Order: sequence, then C-alpha cells, then structure tokens
Amino acid sequence: MRGDGVTMPGVLVGGGATQDDVARAVFDRDVRPLMDDLFRYFVRRVPRDDAEDCLSETLLVLWRRWADVPKDAGGRRLWAYGVARKVAWAHQRKASRRKAIQDAVRAPLSSDPSGSDAVVEALGALSEADQELIRLIVWDGFGVGEAGRILGLKETTARNRWARAKAALRERLTDDADQAR
Repeated sequence: MRGDGVTMPGVLVGGGATQDDVARAVFDRDVRPLMDDLFRYFVRRVPRDDAEDCLSETLLVLWRRWADVPKDAGGRRLWAYGVARKVAWAHQRKASRRKAIQDAVRAPLSSDPSGSDAVVEALGALSEADQELIRLIVWDGFGVGEAGRILGLKETTARNRWARAKAALRERLTDDADQAR
C-alpha cells in the first residue's frame, strides 16, 4: 500500500472519478517526467525499433508494481531505471536466443542437402513444380500424399507427378553418368 489513498479499483471517490482514474492520474503525474529519459536509455542499448517496446514493458512493470515504487521522485527514478535495466537485459537475451535459433535453423539450409552437384543439376532440369515435389519428399521427409497436399494437389496427381519426376531425374542422372564414362 502506497498510502496515497489508491486501493480499490472501480470505487467512486468523488466528482464521479473512480479510484482507477485517480491512480492513473497519479501514475501519469509521477511517471511522465521519466519517460523521455527512459526512452533515451533504451535507444542507447537496444535497436531503435525495439526501444518503444522496451519502454512500454517498463511502464507496464511500473504500473503493476506501483505499490512498491518509492514515493519520492529520486527513489522513483532509481527504481524505474532498475526496472529498465532488467527489461533491456531480457530484451538482449531474447534477441541473442532468437539469433542462435535462426543460425541453427539456417545452417542445415545453407548446406547442399543433396550431396551432389550432379543431382542438383539434374533436379534443375525438371519443372519448378516437380523440383519442389521431390524436395519435399526426399529432402524434407514428407510422404507423396503429404507433399501433394502442401502443394495443393490431389493425392493421385501427386503420385503421378512423383513417378514422372523420378523417372525424368533417373534418366537425367543415368545420361550424365554415361557421358562421364
């Protein structure tokens, strides 16, 4: 309890104002002077596009923990910066984790899953639709029917395309092997 009379949400306190209205007014009066400084704090620590989100998160914490915030301006400023520091740290940690996950996902995608330039070249000779069907089945591990659904094909159409694409790929690879001899 802060001792400023703001305790019960929704209770009328006079003049038609509720205690929520009074709490918002007190919060606004006491926190608004800190907002520009807090925003600059975040701009110096996180990408500018994220600074507003971090400020919003800080204000949300201040609102939720308003009963714990010191009543004096100096103490309130220190407390707000303590919250801001934790918000910035959490943001940077989240960004670091996101980058690690993105790098882990991209690593296998950047390597050649086919293992052979001849296969990639033979695959390139097929239509884009047949290439994608083969990639979904061979590289991504989907069944023919599943790959067909991903591509918006009926299962029978997917099976016919799969058979045709396999035959064309096999013929192309066989021709390349014969030419290499």
